[in-house]
Amino acid sequence: MTASPALPSGAAMDRALPPRRRRWQAPAFVAAVLAGAALLAWQRAPHRQTVTSPQLATVHAGLFRDEVALRARVEPLRSVQLDAAEAGRVEEVLAHDGDRVAAGAPLYRLQSDAQEQLLMQRGAEVAQQMANVSVERTAQAASLAQNRRELAQLQAAQQQAESDWRRQAQLAAEGFVSPAAVEQSRRARELADRLLAQAEADQRQEAAIRDQSIAEMARAVQGLQRGLQLLERTRDRLLQRAPLAGQLSGFQLQVGAGVRPGDRLGRIDDAAGGMQLVADVDEFWLPRLQAGQHATSDLGELALAQTLPQVQGGQVRVLLRWPDGRSPANLRPGQAVDVRLQLSPPTPALLVADGSGVQARLYVRRGAELQRRDVRLGRRAAGLVEILGGLKAGDDVLVSQPPSDGATLALP
Repeated sequence: MTASPALPSGAAMDRALPPRRRRWQAPAFVAAVLAGAALLAWQRAPHRQTVTSPQLATVHAGLFRDEVALRARVEPLRSVQLDAAEAGRVEEVLAHDGDRVAAGAPLYRLQSDAQEQLLMQRGAEVAQQMANVSVERTAQAASLAQNRRELAQLQAAQQQAESDWRRQAQLAAEGFVSPAAVEQSRRARELADRLLAQAEADQRQEAAIRDQSIAEMARAVQGLQRGLQLLERTRDRLLQRAPLAGQLSGFQLQVGAGVRPGDRLGRIDDAAGGMQLVADVDEFWLPRLQAGQHATSDLGELALAQTLPQVQGGQVRVLLRWPDGRSPANLRPGQAVDVRLQLSPPTPALLVADGSGVQARLYVRRGAELQRRDVRLGRRAAGLVEILGGLKAGDDVLVSQPPSDGATLALP
């Protein structure tokens, strides 16, 4: 048996190569190590955020004026609101806004079809009721006349029965008539007496009932007449007159406009009675408002006269008046006046301008940075804050809102 030839292995073609030696990039490696160390150090170091637009204020010594700045308006001490008392359509306007009117001067006239119809209806009711009373009185008179006639007939019958009984009794005593005839005449006399007494009682009762009915009808007529008089006076009120002398304000009625009861049509200001200032104050100050507190303005010194207790929209209304009612001349209702209401006397204090950053923890300037510090704050008024502790005069503090609450902040 012959052996098969061996296949070539290819081992003779392979040869081993010498190992490649790595070349280290020394400069790049050193730079990467340094960058990593710097990043680690930056991450571990405390961050200081920069205040882009800082608003700084200096703490200074001065007088703290515990006062509130108000925007007041001038109003007269005496004024009357013109509210519509009746409904209707404006037929005529007899005065205009800004006119000075005398007491009782006509202002406008209304025309009301409903009032006229109601007046005619009530007038007809009064006339009908009065006619009913007249008919009832006529019936009463006729009834009284009939009763008098019936009573006269009954009285005559009673007298005749009385005479018959006496005559029969006398004849019976003389023996001319029987006792039965006397008894019959006696019964006839008693019947006549009863009929007469009953008729008199019935007529008295009927007369009392008719008198009561007529009196009630008369009272009803009087009530209807009073109602008619009220309606007539209501028609007279369709012509509105000025309740007092003064200047007409806010009066903008137009001919043809509809008016309902309670509509505010304007007011009359009595400038001769003096002026006052009216201002709205935030309800935060309500517990500290007291009558007699001092106030200053460009128009002179005033005093708080009254605080209206109603809170509307977070504000209360106060009335400020000049001493002894001596208001300056040439004031006009509605004029705006700047007023500073003093809540307590001025006191020496450390002060700083108020701002959103002035809190119990605020930032004080130290060189090119701001350091957080705990302070004690007092009252705030007129854009200033009272410093009770933690700061001294000359310190510069950040009054604007800080970008963060870090312990230090950097200035730009």
